[in-house]
Amino acid sequence: MTNDGKNEFDKLPLTVNFVKEPQQICLACFQLIPLDEQICPYCGADLASLSEHDYRSKLLNALFHPSADVRMRVIFVLGCLGEPEVADDLVACALRNPLDVVGALEIITSLGMLKDAEVVRVALSVLKDSHSAHSVRESAARAIDALV
Repeated sequence: MTNDGKNEFDKLPLTVNFVKEPQQICLACFQLIPLDEQICPYCGADLASLSEHDYRSKLLNALFHPSADVRMRVIFVLGCLGEPEVADDLVACALRNPLDVVGALEIITSLGMLKDAEVVRVALSVLKDSHSAHSVRESAARAIDALV
C-alpha cells in the first residue's frame, strides 16, 4: 500500500497486473490461467492429465512454446539427454521457427550430442537442405563434415 491508500499493483500497466493473483501455465497452449483451473479455458486441455506425462514428453511439447528463450532451454536439455529419438522433433522445431536462427544453430549443436551418428547425419541433412536461413544450412553442412 502507498500513502494514498492504493495498492502498488493498481498503478502498474494492465499487462503487468497478472502478478496480482497466482496463475499457472497451460502445458498444452502455454496461456496463463488461474491457478485453480483444472481445464484450460483457452484450449480445453485437462491439466491433470498433462501433468502426468513423463519428462521427455513435456520437453518435446515445450518445443512448441511461443517464447524462443523457453525453446532454447529445452533444445539444450534435449541435447544433453542424448536420446536419438528426439532428432526429428528438434529438426521440426527448427523448420517451424525459421526466423529463430539462434535456436536453429543450438539445435545443430544439440543434434551433435545425440548418441547415434546416422540419426544425426540424417537430421543435419534435412536442415542443410530445407532450412530457409543460409547460416543454418552452412552450419549443418559443416556439422555433417565434422561427423566424417
